[in-house]
Amino acid sequence: MNVQLTLTPAEGKRLIAKAIAGMAEVQNAYKNGILIIATSTTTAYVAEELMGKELEKGMFTAGVVTHEGLGITTADGRYPHYAFEKGELKECSTPELVPFLAKMGPDDVFIKGVNAIDPYGAAGVLVHGPGGGTVGTAYGYLVRNGAQIILPAGLEKLVPVNLSEVVPLLGVNVIDKAIGWPCGMMIIQGMVFTEVDAFRQLFGVEAIPVAGGGIDGAEGSKIFLIQGDKEAAEAAYACVVGLKGEKPLKTSTMAKPAHLA
Repeated sequence: MNVQLTLTPAEGKRLIAKAIAGMAEVQNAYKNGILIIATSTTTAYVAEELMGKELEKGMFTAGVVTHEGLGITTADGRYPHYAFEKGELKECSTPELVPFLAKMGPDDVFIKGVNAIDPYGAAGVLVHGPGGGTVGTAYGYLVRNGAQIILPAGLEKLVPVNLSEVVPLLGVNVIDKAIGWPCGMMIIQGMVFTEVDAFRQLFGVEAIPVAGGGIDGAEGSKIFLIQGDKEAAEAAYACVVGLKGEKPLKTSTMAKPAHLA
């Protein structure tokens, strides 16, 4: 059966979150080990799906992209990272994650949203803060200890370049002028998880992205051709119908300092 579906970015985030929250490895880490959900918009949806409570998702961020450019979320009202150890939640600043990161092993999971994915399987995170922010702090522990890294990313993040060629071109001290805050980028390796992966995991169907874009609230949307047996394709269709109306996110950002203007 062939089904055509359209997902806005917010609906795509919700679909991805439902799939990740149900993954056996995520459930195991959540209940029996260490699960860290680092701040980002898509991971806020994952936290909601796991915890069954609603968050102000636009404030589960540190750096964020808005119509004004690259921004930094205001401290007032910003959520911390969520670290779960055997189901017990601790809300952490980035430095407070270190004791959890140091204990993580192959059965533990770190979930972090990204700003870019490329056609070659790499993911990039924009960084402005000294030391590379959360990713700069966490990544060494994660790869050293062999922890599982899951990188949820809607296909709106797909860029048509090799990120390894882009990284040397960026940097806070390289950019001469910027709309928003200038940034560098870190490439991180992990399980990049898009809407295509979500459809496959949740329904056992193949999802082919065939078009994108839109207006009137559909900006950044992706159009998918779903292929699968009738029951699975119908289930995917019903799920997406149920996601319709997922609200776009709002946030609050700091003013850019005069010396960066």
